[in-house]
Amino acid sequence: MRALPGGRRAKAAIALAGAALVAGSLLVTSPASAERPADLVSYDAAGRITGLSAAAGHTLRPAAKGDAAAQATAHLKALAGRFGVNAKQFAVDKTTALPGGTVVRFQQTIGGAPVLGGQLVAVLDGAGALSSLHGNTTTATDKAAKPAKGAGEFGAKTRQSFADEAKTGVDALEEAESQLAWFDPAIYAGTPSKGDVKLVWSVKVEPAGLDAWGGEVLYDATSGTEVLRLSHKHEALSRAICDANSTYVSTSAFCLAKGAARVEGGAVSGVTDVNDAFDLFGTTSSYYQTNFGYDLTAAIGSTGKGDNVKRLRAIVRACVQGYGCPMENAFWNGKGMTFGAGFASADDVIAHELTHGVTEHTSGLVYSSQSGAINEALSDIFGEYSDLTNGRGNDAAGVRWDMGEDLPASIGVIRSMSDPTRFSDPDKVSSSLWYKGTNNSAYVHINSGVGNKAAFLIADGGTFNGQTITGLGLAKAGQIFWRAQNTLTSSATYKELNTVLPAACRSLATSGTGGITAADCVSVDRAVLATEMNLTPAG
Repeated sequence: MRALPGGRRAKAAIALAGAALVAGSLLVTSPASAERPADLVSYDAAGRITGLSAAAGHTLRPAAKGDAAAQATAHLKALAGRFGVNAKQFAVDKTTALPGGTVVRFQQTIGGAPVLGGQLVAVLDGAGALSSLHGNTTTATDKAAKPAKGAGEFGAKTRQSFADEAKTGVDALEEAESQLAWFDPAIYAGTPSKGDVKLVWSVKVEPAGLDAWGGEVLYDATSGTEVLRLSHKHEALSRAICDANSTYVSTSAFCLAKGAARVEGGAVSGVTDVNDAFDLFGTTSSYYQTNFGYDLTAAIGSTGKGDNVKRLRAIVRACVQGYGCPMENAFWNGKGMTFGAGFASADDVIAHELTHGVTEHTSGLVYSSQSGAINEALSDIFGEYSDLTNGRGNDAAGVRWDMGEDLPASIGVIRSMSDPTRFSDPDKVSSSLWYKGTNNSAYVHINSGVGNKAAFLIADGGTFNGQTITGLGLAKAGQIFWRAQNTLTSSATYKELNTVLPAACRSLATSGTGGITAADCVSVDRAVLATEMNLTPAG
C-alpha cells in the first residue's frame, strides 16, 4: 500500500467539506441531505482509507462498461489512490452474484505471489455502479518472490504434526498443494501495515475421512521456521450418517466398513442420534436454500470412500482419541461432522458447525485472531437464526438466544448471544472481558461475543451502551449478515465488520431485497456503534 496522497491532510480535506469524526470513522455529510443519509469512510490508525460505503440510494461512481469483473476493476483503478495502493497489484479472484448486485473479490499479489489476507472487495449494484469498496492490504512494494527453501521439505512434517494433534496415523491425512505467498502480520492483527512482509510456504493438509482434521502451516521460505499454524478443526441435500455406537473412530475407512446407518432415501434408523443428525442437516439445508438460495450440499458436501455421491456427511456417537469416550464434543473438519453421543440433537450446534463449511467457501475467514472470532460469531449467528426458525428444539423465551440449550445436560449452554457476559465473553470491543492471550481457541470463541451481541441487537433490538436499537426481525437480520458473509475479506477485523454490516444493509435497501429499508439501516448503524466494532482492542 502506498501512502495516501497528502497523508492525513487528505483526511482533513474531506473533513473541511463538511464532515464529523465519529468513533474512529468519518461520516461524510456533504453532499448528504434529508433524502440521502451520509456516506461512510473508514480509516486505519495511520490515516489510510480502508473502506468506502455509500448511503442507501447512492453510489460512489457511475457504472463502468463490461461485465461485473470489468466494472469492478474500473472502480478499483479509479479509487486505488484513495486506499494508498497500486491497482496493478490486484486481480479478480472471485465474482459472486447476490440479490440486487454482484460482489467482486480482488487478491493482492507481489512478484506473482499472493498476499495472505490481502484483499479488496467491491460491491456493485444491479447497474454495475459501486456501492462499497473495502479491504485489508499490505504497504509492501513490489519485490521478487524467490524462496531459499523448497516446499517439498515441509509436507511430511506438516502431515505428522496434525496427525499427532488428532492422535491418528498420517494415512488419515492428505497433503494439499503448497503455495508460495507473502505474510504481513499486521493484516491479521488489525493494525496499519508497515510493509514488513515475509515470504512463506503455505502448506495445507486435509483429512481423508471424518475422524481427523487438517490445517495449514506457514513456513518461512528463507529459514524454514514455522511462522503461523492454523487448525481446520472447528469445534462444535443428500445426507449420509454413520453410527460409531460409542466406539473409538480411528480410521477414515470406518464408514466404508460399517456402512451408513441412514442415507438419503433410506429407512429411518432405530438410533436417535442418527435420525437427529439426518433431520437437522435437512433443516439447516432448508434454511440456507429458502433464505439465500444457497445449496448447502453442493457447496460443502463431500464424497466418501465407496460412495462418489456428494453428500452432507457425519459420524454420530463417535469417540476420538484425546477426547474420551463418550466424547463430549462435536467438530467440522472440512469434509463432514463428527459428534459425540447426544450432540447431534442440538439444532443450533449442527447449524453452527455446517456454517463453518459455508464460511470456508464464501468469505474464507482465517481461523485466527479477529477474523477467527468473526468466523465463530457467524457460525453462532446462522446457527441460532436457523434454530429459531426451524420449529425444532427448545426455543422458549428464557433460552431464545442461548447456544447449545439442547446439548446433553453434562455440557449444557455454552454461550449467550443476548448477554455474552453471562459466560465471561465480551459484548463490546472495550469490554474488560476481551481475551488478550495467545490461546487461539480461547481467543476466537471468547471474542465472538461482540459479533453475537450485534446480531441479537439487530434481530431483536434493545438498549445497550447508550444506543436504542429497533429490532428488524430474524428474516431481515439474516439477509444483512448473509450479505456480510459474502463481502468480508478473509482477514477481516471487527473494524471491517463495522464497515461491512452498514454497507450490506444499504445495498439491500437500495435493491429492495427482503423488504429492507433505509430506516432499517439506522438500527444496524446503532448496533455496530453500541458494540464498538470501530475500536481497536486494548492490548
